[in-house]
Amino acid sequence: MRFSLSTLLVPALVAYAAAAGCAADVGGGGGGSAGTSNVSDGGSGGTGGAGTGGMGGAGGTGGTGGAGGAGAGPTGCVVDGDCANDPGGTICNADTGKCVECIPSGDPLVDDCGLGQYCNKDEGKCKVGCTHKADCLGAQVCDTMKNQCSDGCIVDTDCFPGSICISKTCIPGCSATQPCQAGFSCCSSSCYDFSNDENNCGFCNNSCSNAWVLDDTQTPPVMGGPPNGTAVCDNGLCSLGACKPGFSDCNNDPSDGCEWNTLQDGPCTCVPGQTQSCYQGLPGTLGIGPCKAGTQTCKEDGSGWGDCKGQVLPKYEICANAIDDDCNGAADDSAGDFDGDGYSSCGGGDCCDFLSPGCPNPKAVNPGAFEFTNDGVDNDCDPTTPDNVEAPPCSSSAKFAAVTAEDVAKAMELCQFVPENPPAGEFKKWGVLGAKLVLADGSTPTAAQLSVLQDKSTAILTGYGTVVKPQKGLTMAGISSGVMRDQDDVGYTGTSTSHSINGNPPATYLLANGGKLPSSQGCNGSCSSGTGANDSINVRLDIRVPTNAKSFEYQFRFFSSEYKSWQCSSYNDFFLALLQSGAMGLPTDKNIAKDGSGNPVSVNNSLFQVCVAKGCNTCPSGSGELTGTGMQLDNVGGGTDWLFNTASVVPGEKVTLELMIFDVTDTILDSLVLLDNFRWNAADLGTGIHE
Repeated sequence: MRFSLSTLLVPALVAYAAAAGCAADVGGGGGGSAGTSNVSDGGSGGTGGAGTGGMGGAGGTGGTGGAGGAGAGPTGCVVDGDCANDPGGTICNADTGKCVECIPSGDPLVDDCGLGQYCNKDEGKCKVGCTHKADCLGAQVCDTMKNQCSDGCIVDTDCFPGSICISKTCIPGCSATQPCQAGFSCCSSSCYDFSNDENNCGFCNNSCSNAWVLDDTQTPPVMGGPPNGTAVCDNGLCSLGACKPGFSDCNNDPSDGCEWNTLQDGPCTCVPGQTQSCYQGLPGTLGIGPCKAGTQTCKEDGSGWGDCKGQVLPKYEICANAIDDDCNGAADDSAGDFDGDGYSSCGGGDCCDFLSPGCPNPKAVNPGAFEFTNDGVDNDCDPTTPDNVEAPPCSSSAKFAAVTAEDVAKAMELCQFVPENPPAGEFKKWGVLGAKLVLADGSTPTAAQLSVLQDKSTAILTGYGTVVKPQKGLTMAGISSGVMRDQDDVGYTGTSTSHSINGNPPATYLLANGGKLPSSQGCNGSCSSGTGANDSINVRLDIRVPTNAKSFEYQFRFFSSEYKSWQCSSYNDFFLALLQSGAMGLPTDKNIAKDGSGNPVSVNNSLFQVCVAKGCNTCPSGSGELTGTGMQLDNVGGGTDWLFNTASVVPGEKVTLELMIFDVTDTILDSLVLLDNFRWNAADLGTGIHE
């Protein structure tokens, strides 16, 4: 309100003390309406304030109002009423369109400020001083050029509050006897408004530009202004003002300034503590059956939303519980084989049909799986097969007569035999589907030939010689082109026996190798092979692979009495391990028993290391393990160390593994293979031989 000084002369001090402080500018209009809880649905911006064209007020973020749009009104104020709530003041300066505390007047008796004050035309604020003698006490006069009362004061109290007497002139200041004007406080002879002075905020010398801890690892801590922002004094407290361009205070925490780089990380996602509804199920399932939405809360730093809590998502249908578990509108409408492994959780024996605690890989857990120990999973859905104890051995004693292919499998730790088609109420399991002793080319032996295969060519051993022992369990299997015995066994006939069973190698193996047995590469160079597959023994095993196995391996040792006289000749015997499988990466000729150079196992390759050195054969393992085998006599034989033979398979498939040995070109000078420690692997270890 504009008033005349002449109406406020008595009493001067009382009138001065009654003068009120002013508010600030009013530019654009108020913020827009509040938005929804979703941060993207902000309210509309406010209408611009009256004037010559201003910007609309800024709306809030989601939940408190959307971003304000450009105001449609003129800038600044037009009448005093436009400045009612402006912090710049309550009076409208129509010339500038700004809200101010006061407007200088050409009439010194007409002023917007109280007694003892004048209007500073540059700032539009009331300052301690004068425009007329009425602003001065006693005999003082007003120096209107300097807006100071002079020629009359002797002590500070001769001046209005907020002024002190210097050289008979009242100038702005304060002292021990002279207080500041109303709303100001005295600091070192100067008056400050503690409510908004950024260098004296709340108390003397409290600078807001030094109120933030920037580094608390040093002593004393490094102080400064707010990171990436400006400081303001708000009601006597240092506060975060505007953020610098490219930064924002997403977490609403002034202690770390404007912490969010909007140029690098984009705008703030949400307001800390804000909540919204959330649902992460498939479209069309919300509100169907038990499925319902949850709630997520904006993170403390405003960088994003937290976890969706309380939501109920679709899950695989549980049998006969009268609940629409998968939220598709129909209860109990599934056969139960959700993981597609061929086993149903609805009476099909599958104890792990979908991802859940304790079931990290549903497709690998079912009645057809192998029980891997110590993995914390009931792989085969059979609580009677413990997770921490391996299955017991199924072969415990030597056998030299009527040996069957089943005996060979058991001695190798292949102990589970299952039917091709299980009876009603039982489930398909992994295991040996069938086992036969046949000839190298797969043909069925005659009764007389089968007797030779069972009583001479094959044996179940507890040891070979005096040194070589099984690698697992109490027994191992042996197959030979002669008689599978060592010197201590009943029926030992030496290392060169002929059964006169002549035949041919497998036709598919020959076809894959150009119609002949492949040559091998040894330290003597390339060694050509002979012909035929005489005195052969072939253990053919049909096996269903566990649904959680990707490879298998077994151990073997090859011995031959052809070393050292007939090495690299056309008489060299063969050991083959032929695998029929759908796995990728298998050799074209199906022989998985090859050394690193692709050579089949024979007396020529680099794996032949148990022997007496001769020529280029260094025999690094020596000949000690030949003791008691008969092959040490006159140094007529040698062998390999224990080797691993691995092969890739497809989980759940049916494979055929043929383990065979045969004489080439002749029927004398025997060779043999020891077989043991068959096991499944959850990982694909590839195909080949390794030590």
